[in-house]
Amino acid sequence: MKIGINARTFSVDEPGGAVQASINLAKELIRHQDHEVVLFGSSSLAAEFDAELYSGGYHDNQIWDLVWERTLLPLLVSKSDIDVLYCPNGNAPLHELEIPVVMCLHDVNAQLGLSSNIHQLYRKLTVPVAAVACDAIVTVSRFSKNEILTVLDLPEDQVHVIYNGIDNRYFRGNSTKINLPDKYLLFVGSLNPRKNISGLLQAYEKVQSEREIELVLIGPSNKDIFQDLEIQPIPGVHRCGYLDALEVKYAYENAEALVFPSYYEGFGLPPVESLACGTPVVAGNRGALPEVLDEAATFVDPDSPSNIAKGITEVLDSSTINKSRLKRQAQKYTWESVAKRLISVIENAV
Repeated sequence: MKIGINARTFSVDEPGGAVQASINLAKELIRHQDHEVVLFGSSSLAAEFDAELYSGGYHDNQIWDLVWERTLLPLLVSKSDIDVLYCPNGNAPLHELEIPVVMCLHDVNAQLGLSSNIHQLYRKLTVPVAAVACDAIVTVSRFSKNEILTVLDLPEDQVHVIYNGIDNRYFRGNSTKINLPDKYLLFVGSLNPRKNISGLLQAYEKVQSEREIELVLIGPSNKDIFQDLEIQPIPGVHRCGYLDALEVKYAYENAEALVFPSYYEGFGLPPVESLACGTPVVAGNRGALPEVLDEAATFVDPDSPSNIAKGITEVLDSSTINKSRLKRQAQKYTWESVAKRLISVIENAV
């Protein structure tokens, strides 16, 4: 079987969690010897992926690439000899193709008004249409499946749950040392409002008033959080911007805890990566986080900075952190198992 992948999002400069997950899954599918993979996207992907690549009309320009995805991609697909098209970021064609289409939809946060204005509008216009046009949808948690069924009003048997995996590098091997404080709390992710950065900072101020500890924020550097939140900079808060996986691994390994008080997650990669490194997690009790992290995290109410601070303090004061238990929870999520389950869904669609 020949699997085509819409790789339009793979060439962005600072890929977020959903795109990173899609890239890792594509690489796992390429390693799978029973099937051939064809990518549709930027010619720059040839240096990273050992797969056939269609780049006709692609120009690494954000606006043009969206036009390319909606107009030229279906034409390229029709001229190729693939058996099925997989669209990993909710970016399936808006009409039925001659071949089956399987789309991954991580969540419906845009439909619920939880993303930026332009992105929200685009997703509200395209995702419902694409969902109806494709043959099967996969998503990354039972929570997201229920949200998709409710918001998009789809038949239950069209949506399949396949949990994300995490990069093997978080379980084993070396990390890349970076300059970090001696004792710090960590946040990894975008500065999207649904990540609850405001609640995190308020909780940190409460913890900082009682003990010496700093806060490190890792993620895309396209926003000034203090300006956006209309607050004064807080001493002890460090922004590291976007780092590569081995640098992030070093930050996980040396943190006292990852604090992730998000309001809404379809899966939540950073907490699982933190567990893989043996670092405890303080997580919001919303979205898919309780489902994915189970009993391996300390859960807090994201609406209450005091409760977030209490959870952080409990972890800092704990003398019984069982790193092996944390890692066992993370080991449930591997890209090998994800690829096998996706191929099963794809074969059924074909």
